[in-house]
Amino acid sequence: MNPKELENNYQQEKKSFHAYIDKIKKNSIHDIYAIVNTTLIKNPYATNFPKKFFLKLESIEKENKILLFVKHSAKFYLKQFYLFFSYLISFVLYKLFYKKKPIPKEAIFIDIFFLADNIIRDNSLNENYFKDLYPILEKYQQNYIFLPRLYGVTKNPLKLVKLFNILNVDKRNFLFEFELLSFKDFLTLCKMILLYPFKALRLLQKELTANDVLFNNELIKDISSVGIEAFSRYLYGKNIAKINSVRKVYSWSEFQVIERSFNFGVRKTTEDIELTGCQFFLNYETYFNTYVDDIDFEILSSPHRVLVNGDYYLIQRENVEYQRGVSLRYQNLFDFDGIEKEESILLLGSYIENDTLYMLKSIQSFDRVIFKNHPAVNLSNLGVLPLNIKLSSDNIYELFKNASLVIGTASGTCVEAVACGVSVIVIASQDNLTSNSLVEYGKGEIWDIAFSKDDVEKLYNKLLNYRKENRSRILEIASWYRENLFVEPTEENIIKAFELEGLKK
Repeated sequence: MNPKELENNYQQEKKSFHAYIDKIKKNSIHDIYAIVNTTLIKNPYATNFPKKFFLKLESIEKENKILLFVKHSAKFYLKQFYLFFSYLISFVLYKLFYKKKPIPKEAIFIDIFFLADNIIRDNSLNENYFKDLYPILEKYQQNYIFLPRLYGVTKNPLKLVKLFNILNVDKRNFLFEFELLSFKDFLTLCKMILLYPFKALRLLQKELTANDVLFNNELIKDISSVGIEAFSRYLYGKNIAKINSVRKVYSWSEFQVIERSFNFGVRKTTEDIELTGCQFFLNYETYFNTYVDDIDFEILSSPHRVLVNGDYYLIQRENVEYQRGVSLRYQNLFDFDGIEKEESILLLGSYIENDTLYMLKSIQSFDRVIFKNHPAVNLSNLGVLPLNIKLSSDNIYELFKNASLVIGTASGTCVEAVACGVSVIVIASQDNLTSNSLVEYGKGEIWDIAFSKDDVEKLYNKLLNYRKENRSRILEIASWYRENLFVEPTEENIIKAFELEGLKK
């Protein structure tokens, strides 16, 4: 099946897909083992079930469930043994090298990723998720405490020695999960790891349809994909819930397993903490796990409210409050002065390496191409760049100033480009559902999607001809994207989103 057929199938069957998974979720036992189950979370980059569901295969092989279970359970336990050992080393290093600071009695708690490699490289914590929030909190003398999600230390926990030394001299407050762990928690962690593969089997469906067979196959295969953080974050949430001074927690939320398990730990333990999931990013319709449903609220895995990047992302739910947030990461958009020269093609790399490699092969007939690699991708993984491509590390908005067109795949930056008035071609994924951050508005005018290499050149000519003849319409579409998918991070908007009204300077 080609990418266009897969996209068409997705559009036709997406409601039935969500209904199928949500029914299983609703009928499951609502405990930590179901909350962290990879197949139920629906992330198309963590499980193959969504892709295979939309492929609509005519026949699905009934694989030997016993052999499948033995194979993937063995992989799970081997991985967990390594991860548990790494986690134990991290705990010991925390006790040896981190200098605990006193925790203020009244504060808001901010649950975010700490990118260990970046902190060590910069020799300081330059937090970019909520960066414009902190000056406002400090201006109004509001205490805040970080709840760090350590990222990038699993393979080499010894990095933590440098990390802790850097954070020891930082004046801000941190509450690591290691501070709250007890011997009993380690025993509970071991118990959850041991039981998880067997608990997953409770979700097996009676194989009455092809989708049931497919679900069961992928459910067992997905056992090996679960990491230790699914369980450790649950314990972290339970321990946070026991601290009387905690009243509000703001989490960077892609609603992955680490947020779901943390939320579940908090909400199962107490009703006195308000959880807010902050989705200050440009979302994709096919990034299924990010959307918080009422069933997620009912089974205690969701936050109480979700703050989104713009009005377009507001969703009506009965139990979960979706509210207007603020675009903390997109101040450059509101400072953009416009396009100066339309002379280059800007190629935007994705964190999905296969999609980026295909995109690079699709533009070999063009010249004046500038490539901006995704920061999470090692450039060496992409091989030797074609001779017609110039690599750039410039700020993306500086590159927009001289762009005639942007070509991207699985990149929220495509939305930023359109909001700046730059035309965009989205390259469809060749081996999965296409992650397109743009919405229907302006399709065929300022942006379009290429399903093959041949489509790229056709759309290039089509979009450039359209913008030459319809300048005012291009500006109108760009304005619509700015107004609907973003909220300018002014002090007033930040105060409103984080409910800081009434605080005194």
